[in-house]
Amino acid sequence: MHSKSVLTDLRDMVAAHRSHNTAIIFDDKAYSYAALDDLSNQFGNLYLSLGLPPQSRVSFMLSNDILLIAAYFGAFKADKVANPMGTRLTAEEIAYILDHAGSELLLTSREYAAVVADALALLKNPPTVLSIDAIDDDVLQAKLQALPFKLLRQQSVNPPNVPAPAPDDGALLLYTSGTTGKPKGVLLTHRNVATAIAAVKAGFSLTPADRTLCVMPLSHTNALMFSTLSYLHAGGSTVICRRFSASEHWKLCKKYHVNSFSASPTILAILLETPPCMADEGEGLKFIKVASAPTSFDLAERFEARFGRGLLLETYGLTETTAINVMNPLAGPRKRGSIGKALPPSIVKIVDSQGTALPADEVGEIAIRAPTVMKEYFRDPQATKHAVQDGWLHSGDLAKMDEDGFIFIVGRKKEMIIRGGENISPLEVERVIARHPSVREAAAFGLSDPLWGEIVAACVTPQDALNKPPREADIIEFCKGYLASFKVPQRIAFVDELPRNGVGKIKRHELHRYFQEQPAK
Repeated sequence: MHSKSVLTDLRDMVAAHRSHNTAIIFDDKAYSYAALDDLSNQFGNLYLSLGLPPQSRVSFMLSNDILLIAAYFGAFKADKVANPMGTRLTAEEIAYILDHAGSELLLTSREYAAVVADALALLKNPPTVLSIDAIDDDVLQAKLQALPFKLLRQQSVNPPNVPAPAPDDGALLLYTSGTTGKPKGVLLTHRNVATAIAAVKAGFSLTPADRTLCVMPLSHTNALMFSTLSYLHAGGSTVICRRFSASEHWKLCKKYHVNSFSASPTILAILLETPPCMADEGEGLKFIKVASAPTSFDLAERFEARFGRGLLLETYGLTETTAINVMNPLAGPRKRGSIGKALPPSIVKIVDSQGTALPADEVGEIAIRAPTVMKEYFRDPQATKHAVQDGWLHSGDLAKMDEDGFIFIVGRKKEMIIRGGENISPLEVERVIARHPSVREAAAFGLSDPLWGEIVAACVTPQDALNKPPREADIIEFCKGYLASFKVPQRIAFVDELPRNGVGKIKRHELHRYFQEQPAK
């Protein structure tokens, strides 16, 4: 029998269902719970064979893959901290995370060999690299010095023989953009992850009969905590897609008999714009979980009118709180435009600037108290102290709660840009633009967009507007060399001066006026 402790649940959750039942479907191949358990044991033993000490960080630069899922579980079993990275990051961004995390091993593939090689060249102490496929470019292989993947296949399928980590030891290190311009490392513990998985399983009433389609990247909590770990904890199964495809989406849902999927509002909008491929799109689904950014009332109405009433379940969570903390109920009344009610064991309140709970329908900041609240911002005690006060995680999101406990987002206290569910720091964008020799200063912000929710826009003051004025295309092209594609500004406005308040801070809410369409003549 398996122990019922939170810690054992996380380390042994796949083994608890060990059988020939399907756990993962990837590239049209079904992997049983037994096969996934064996593969994760091999990863765990690989980490140990390389001499990685307890709680050392293992980084992943991989697309959605069965091997990535097994690598996560291998880390849990071998007392290593898994550090996934977004696959659209630039070499500079990758190097920063590897350095800050102190990664000792990096798992990657030939798909990312070139950008990884450029990142390693920026580091004084680069991690060991292991590629999950052959690097067929001799120059790249020489730069990476990648270990052969056959090392994994040589490992035992027996569980790694290591002492169990403590519940408050690290399990995941996830980097999220911060308002300081540098990504923050969110350290989540075994207790955080196991508790979050159990809460999601209960909130969505998941059973072994449930199967979901995972179209979001496994480097994010959305796909990892909801679409993968919670279903595996329930004994269900997950169909892993390398990436989202609007033209194939409903075909995959029908082919694999899934009854749910998780999506961002951007994905919902894309599906709405895609011509029908079959008559029964949406049929057989119990729900569609929606997260990553607010869903507009109009988008939700149009989506359900076409694909099925009552399908959308709006949810809310933060990387800092591991998974879902607020959701519209699976059964019972919901309120359109609301992110729902607190999901146990999370306790949620709306507070003023002093942290005092506000009465119903008053706007304040969302504060969350739960065993899923992160251990810390890695190597950043000051930021941790600012974010977590008296056990309450202050989200930076402004909202109101009605008398029934339903929460409605009204804005963001933070200045984060959210493009298609991706968080982007304005300061990070501004610092890159300011490197351009023709730029004096810049201010970035999120410009409303019907497809992405927001796109990155920036107001720029030229260094010498008379002699060498920059062009919009020049600035955008320059940014592509330093920023991930989703962070690159799509709109640039040139202004004489940036709007500022009395103490010199940029008034970002006034930047939108520079992008208003000219009235028709």
